[in-house]
Amino acid sequence: MTRRVLIVFAHPDEASFSAALRDLVLRVAEGRGADVRLHDLYARGFSPVVSANEWTLRGAAPESKPHLGPYFDDVAWCDTLVFVYPTWWSGQPAVLKGWVDRVLANGVAWNLDESSGHAMPALRNVTRIIAITTHGRSRTVNLMCGQAGRATIVRSVRRLCSWRCRARWVALYSLDHSTRFERDRFMQRVERLLRRIL
Repeated sequence: MTRRVLIVFAHPDEASFSAALRDLVLRVAEGRGADVRLHDLYARGFSPVVSANEWTLRGAAPESKPHLGPYFDDVAWCDTLVFVYPTWWSGQPAVLKGWVDRVLANGVAWNLDESSGHAMPALRNVTRIIAITTHGRSRTVNLMCGQAGRATIVRSVRRLCSWRCRARWVALYSLDHSTRFERDRFMQRVERLLRRIL
């Protein structure tokens, strides 16, 4: 079965370690014969801002937001979601959090059950989530801060997917003080994981 992989990437610097990780994901996924689509949020100029008009349409059908149509289509198309980003202030960069807010919308990622008021998962097509991130500080500091970014992906986004969905969190801590050897070893770890999953 050919995997359908959507990579959501958020980093403003093409020379960053995050960009190197994105390129690794692309290379491995394509090498494994997967169909791949990329949302490079900074390169696309994706706005994280939910406008007042968009807020009034939050319960409306996805067709009422044609400016987000290609993003909706890609989320409904994929079976594997791969997030590649740096962790800032314990969470996702604003542009990625905005992607979650705007793209994982009612009628796309979930449907509102009128009787219970609960959001019912709609991304039954997604069976794998992989989050690949870096942290400037140590794992201990991140644990003390609660790892809100991890919870967003591994708990909240995963809840919208197939009941069979498995989420993997892969993080390099203390990036600001890492050596070339440590970064290379992390890249090898990510590659091994991707080859197993894809």
